[in-house]
Amino acid sequence: MHVAPRGGYSVKNSKQFIQRYESYLKPTLKIAQLLLSAGNLVIPQLENVPIANNNTVPLETNTPEYRQDMEQRLKFVDILVNHIDGKQTSRRGENLREILTYLELIDNEQSLGNLDPVTTDDGHVRWVCPEHYDEISFNDNMSSYINDFKVMGGKFDKNTKEAVVIGVNVTERNINMLCNALPKGFNIVKLNLQDCSFYEGYLETLLDTIINRSSIRYLNMTTIRVRNYVGMVKYTCKYMITEFNNQSLKVRFNGTYNGNTSILGLILLRNKIHRTLNISACDFLGHEYDLQQCLQTNGVVTELIVQYFTNIAILNTILNLRTNVLHRLKLDLGLWISSILPPFWEMLTKNTTFVEIDLMDHIGFKEETFAIKLLDILRESKPKEYLSLHVKDIQPSSKKETYLIKSLTDYSFISRLCISESVVSRKLIDALCIASKVNDTLTYMNFYDSQVNDEDKAQLHSLYETGNLLQLGFYEQSRWD
Repeated sequence: MHVAPRGGYSVKNSKQFIQRYESYLKPTLKIAQLLLSAGNLVIPQLENVPIANNNTVPLETNTPEYRQDMEQRLKFVDILVNHIDGKQTSRRGENLREILTYLELIDNEQSLGNLDPVTTDDGHVRWVCPEHYDEISFNDNMSSYINDFKVMGGKFDKNTKEAVVIGVNVTERNINMLCNALPKGFNIVKLNLQDCSFYEGYLETLLDTIINRSSIRYLNMTTIRVRNYVGMVKYTCKYMITEFNNQSLKVRFNGTYNGNTSILGLILLRNKIHRTLNISACDFLGHEYDLQQCLQTNGVVTELIVQYFTNIAILNTILNLRTNVLHRLKLDLGLWISSILPPFWEMLTKNTTFVEIDLMDHIGFKEETFAIKLLDILRESKPKEYLSLHVKDIQPSSKKETYLIKSLTDYSFISRLCISESVVSRKLIDALCIASKVNDTLTYMNFYDSQVNDEDKAQLHSLYETGNLLQLGFYEQSRWD
């Protein structure tokens, strides 16, 4: 099995894509469903990569909720494939030649997750993994890359595909070697840089290759000194962990340091493929202006995820960008602080940029007064098209239930809803059905540790079977257990 280092690509015109490549998708779906049904899904190329001291895939992918979500996604695509009219799609190479035209973003090297196009003797095109297609040539090249890497002072583990560079003053020759090898098959999954020195231009070039044209999924930097053109230390990256996953870019500095925004600025400047940026507000306390300058230079990221946004200045930084291409905002772990609420409400009424807001906060808006105020503001804030919401402790005939029902039936902005620790009444079930089937807005629905009778469950299941709900789950445990 080949597991592409890149997690995936956004597809334009998905219905036409499925129709054109139906004959390829059907066997792929069968294989994926078989793997899921066998139990835990282990990814061969990543199973030995240390992730949070675990030698397998991340913990969240081992949960029943994750498995059910994956199964439902596969089932949804399977339904689309089975409903396509027309003749069987040809397996001839000309179809595969056009696959790039369906992708929103592709690698600069015209490869799909380090798969290369190969034309067979009969004129067909196959996308192959160099490692498996020509193993002898691949191993020779890989050995050459590893030897060059060791010459510059690096260490490489062939089993985990983890590379380490410690105490090196990185030269232009080192940068040229890495930037030549990484796009051509030097398969590094995790790169650790420690106590190293870079000229800023060299580091910028290396980041460009790592982010856009390599198999690297994890980049760790510890005490990295960045020098200006005369050799003086311009700033130091004390500690940074960066994770590249699909189109998501997650950056953590584990503390507020002077060099954080400078490194983040280089990453955003060179990023060409990742549309989601995940940061922690705790990493930028006291550096809000510098963070704003970083975000204003961004031209690719359209979705921002902010954790621990417990500071008003951070919130204002995000909301007052002069040139803002951000359209999706996810806020996590912060709305329970009373001082955050007024500027947050003001943002909802005045901001016209964000069309999708995700408020799946762990507190679940249990406090009734705030939940009611939030729903009132959202109803008045017409530019918001999609809202993800987690609501806790809904009781029959309560004000919270009344306002939620009105928001579901009379307005169209809640697209994803989680309900936890609640008693779900028949009135609320009817409102959920209207929002999904009549208003055609609610597509995602999960219940955690809530009382829902069997008849109401069956009614919601019917919406899932007809495709109105793309996600439906009932769980006995709390959402954040």
